[in-house]
Amino acid sequence: MIWLKGAAGRGEHVQAMGAPANRLIEGMIANLPMFRLAERRHVAELARHARTLQVARGQFVCRRGERLEGFFAVAYGMVKLALRGEGGDEKVLRLAGPGETFGEAVMYLDRPGRVDGVALADSLLVFMPATPVLALLAHDPGFARGLLASISLRMYGLVSDLESESLHQGLQRVATYLGSLAEAGAPAPPVVRLPATKTVIAARLGVTKETFSRLLRELGAMGLIQVRKREITLLDASRLGEVAHGHAPA
Repeated sequence: MIWLKGAAGRGEHVQAMGAPANRLIEGMIANLPMFRLAERRHVAELARHARTLQVARGQFVCRRGERLEGFFAVAYGMVKLALRGEGGDEKVLRLAGPGETFGEAVMYLDRPGRVDGVALADSLLVFMPATPVLALLAHDPGFARGLLASISLRMYGLVSDLESESLHQGLQRVATYLGSLAEAGAPAPPVVRLPATKTVIAARLGVTKETFSRLLRELGAMGLIQVRKREITLLDASRLGEVAHGHAPA
């Protein structure tokens, strides 16, 4: 077991794997977008300091108001990053899945975190401590460019989400979200799987669970999708894209 200030929440421990996991850590780090331009020797050095963390479903990875001593990458599983109001209302900002990272900006600014991070499934995370990451940032221009691109892309995505929630109707938001889950080049008709429960996805889209279910039924009645629990077949991806752009399907 290891203790991470701010990484497991108030007085909690997270299960950590030892030295045999170094090869897995290095391979995972090397495949993260922000590290693809980094020198291999620098990645190996960072992997030497990193740790893998096994987090059980429902466990806090980080809490609002705590300082992170590094950032996280998801090997498998999923982590919900959310804001919670005093009345218990929740706004899901991101669902971080395999190959994605979180906590970089908070680590770099050395400020308290603004969100709660909770594992939605049993998850394996890689925790990268701040000191070697910041050293890498100072000495490896490729990594610096990759980190800048990663954070910029995330900011762009957050602005797009804000635009969607502020200016688009619920049906547009749901159609856009379903389209974003489809992999490029997937055989037609593409089948996507909701990465979390309808309650979590609804909070991510800024609607209630009941509204989300109703909007799925509406898209189904239009002949655009077919829903089987968390698996959704995009029967007409082209017309679904029209709905996402605010055009009523023919």
